[in-house]
Amino acid sequence: MQHDALSAAGCFRSWTDTASGALTDRPELAAVMDALRAGDTLVVWRLDRLGRSLPHLIETIRGLAARGIGFRSLQESIDTTTPGGRLVFHVFGSLAEFERDLIRERTMAGLAAARRRGRVGGRPTVMTAAKTKQAARMVTAGTPLTEVADVLGVSRTTLYRHLKATWTNGVAPSPAPVVVVPVVAVVGARSARACPSCGREPGTREEAMELRADLAVLWLHPDSDSPGSVVEARHCRTCQLRGPVVDVECTRCGDGPIITGALAEDSAPGSVAYPARRWLVAAGWVTAPELVCPAH
Repeated sequence: MQHDALSAAGCFRSWTDTASGALTDRPELAAVMDALRAGDTLVVWRLDRLGRSLPHLIETIRGLAARGIGFRSLQESIDTTTPGGRLVFHVFGSLAEFERDLIRERTMAGLAAARRRGRVGGRPTVMTAAKTKQAARMVTAGTPLTEVADVLGVSRTTLYRHLKATWTNGVAPSPAPVVVVPVVAVVGARSARACPSCGREPGTREEAMELRADLAVLWLHPDSDSPGSVVEARHCRTCQLRGPVVDVECTRCGDGPIITGALAEDSAPGSVAYPARRWLVAAGWVTAPELVCPAH
């Protein structure tokens, strides 16, 4: 029946696909698309013989029009070689765009409703409320962040980010009081064990381990002498800045530097200020479509 209708319409050659029109892999459709030349007209018995869906159909016909090829559908009486046929096609295109807009609006409304109910999409967090409370208690008691992170099985950056939300004004609580034994300062070169920013030296093995953990984190500051530039620094917990900070987190391992000051104010989770982004690129990071450190 379809072959007879196509022959009656003046078609001198026809292609037949035995698969469903909803399938993506249709070799005969690919063959006819390759055989068409400018000035030809593609004729189908019905619209669903050509497109898997309305958006796919519109895209296919627009591609034909760009190549100078006409289109006819016998059952729907659509002929893009005539003004009336082009009008009907544009109406179909508007309906397809309207359908996409409705789907997008319903999706956004559903996501907003889910967020209001406390459901947030994305990868589940490894830091539960119970873990965050336990970590806050350990840090307040003076336990080093690296040790807390090892106990909970998370990275130091992830731990810092979740704890920051529980701190007043984003400032870490003071650790438990420590008795400081005064020592005689010796003038000379700074010890390799000292903090490179403030010069603090550990007095015990525990303090040395804590200092090594603190210095494992790289901080990025805005350069006051060269606007738009970044200064690298490493701090112990004594001289760590207490202002606004943003963690730069690798999406694979969770590690990364911490940016401060104006760089932090101009940044957001997943999107860092341009000077910091330029530093990341120079350091071998991938910044799009997601942040990935050089190790991954």
